Parts: sequence; C-alpha cells; structure tokens
Amino acid sequence: MHKVNFILNGLLDLFFPNACEICGNALNHTEKYICFPCKYNLPYVNRHPKHVESLQKIFWGRIDIEKVYSVLNYQKGNHTQKILHAIKYKNKTKLGRHMGKIMGNQLKKAEKFDCIIPIPLHPKKQRIRGFNQSLILAEGIAETLPIPIITNQIERVKINKSQTQFSKYDRWDNVKQIFLLKNPSLLRNKHVLIVDDVLTTGATIESCAAEIYAKTACKISVATLAARV
Repeated sequence: MHKVNFILNGLLDLFFPNACEICGNALNHTEKYICFPCKYNLPYVNRHPKHVESLQKIFWGRIDIEKVYSVLNYQKGNHTQKILHAIKYKNKTKLGRHMGKIMGNQLKKAEKFDCIIPIPLHPKKQRIRGFNQSLILAEGIAETLPIPIITNQIERVKINKSQTQFSKYDRWDNVKQIFLLKNPSLLRNKHVLIVDDVLTTGATIESCAAEIYAKTACKISVATLAARV
C-alpha cells in the first residue's frame, strides 16, 4: 500500500505539480508549500543570538511584555517578505496555517498560555480581504498546541491607514486607541498570547496589548511569524 501511495503521489506531482512559494520550483510529494532547500535557508531568528536578544528588547520601556517569539527575520526583499506577501495579498491561507504550525512547534518549549488573541482587522477591512491573516496563523498554532483562540473580545474600532505609509515615529499615532476590550473579566489572571503576522516597530501590537493590560493587568506575550531584527 505504501508503494502504491508513493507511485500515486509521484503521478500527481508529475501532472499537477505544486510550486515552491519562494523559488517557484515544483514540489515533490514530501514537501509542502516551500521546498526543503528554501525552507532550510530561510532567515530563522533563533539561529542568531543577537537577533533573539533584539527581539526581546523591542517593547522595553513601552509596555510590559513577558516574552516575544518570532520565527523569521523580516527585511525588505528577503524570502520572509515573499511568504508574508503570499499569505496576505495572494490569499494563500493554507500556507498561512502551515506557517502557523511552525510557529506552534517553536512555542512548544515556551511558557504555558491560557489563550491566543490574534490581532483583529476592522470588520470592513476583513470583509474586503475575506480573511484575517493573524487568525489564520493562530489557527495553525492551535493545531499544534491545545490553546483556545479568542476572537470575540478584542475589537478593532477604528480603520487606520496602512502602517507602511508612516515613518517609525508616526506609526504609534496611527494606531492609538484603535482597539476595545469588551469583557475584561474573561482575561483577568490569564497569560495571553497576542499573535500577528509581522513585527516591525511594534506599534499595532503595543496598542492592542495596552488595551488588554490596562483593563486586566494580565500577563501578555507576543508571537509573530516574522520580525524586523
């Protein structure tokens, strides 16, 4: 049976090849979304102690974050950007869940979390896009770790312009007070894991965390697929 499945998978690869999201080469039946060479050569944050250290310092002096986790280093034009672009703008939700599982595997050695809160989109923006990439990643994490996802307690109440339009120093004003926590008692004394796709200046995550922390004083950690470190 194993030999038959191997042959069938080989025929499927021959007639309906899937392409690597990074290099465009056809994937074999053991590869998913990204070929093994490209996956191996991705800029993983944990391969560089200085990047891990820089990651933990992003929120210093701004808000009390327990720990920051990120899988990939994001720099303009690198392979990480291709993955983020494919998930966010090409509707590659299966790729997003796959990358979420990779995030979940990294978090297996982390502290215990009580719940996951993906950074929400404004309802109007989500209707236009059709999905929330942060929720897709959170679903991948939840497939790996038995952590519930909470999506109905933190609401994005203002539509802000894309952060890419602003300088580092203007990004905080763009996301100030755009989140509302509906029922603080549900998160009190919890360890909350905020999930987003990419961490650059951290302004959006900080705004969300500030709303949660101000009303609950709970523990907050952050996990992103990518970070600029």
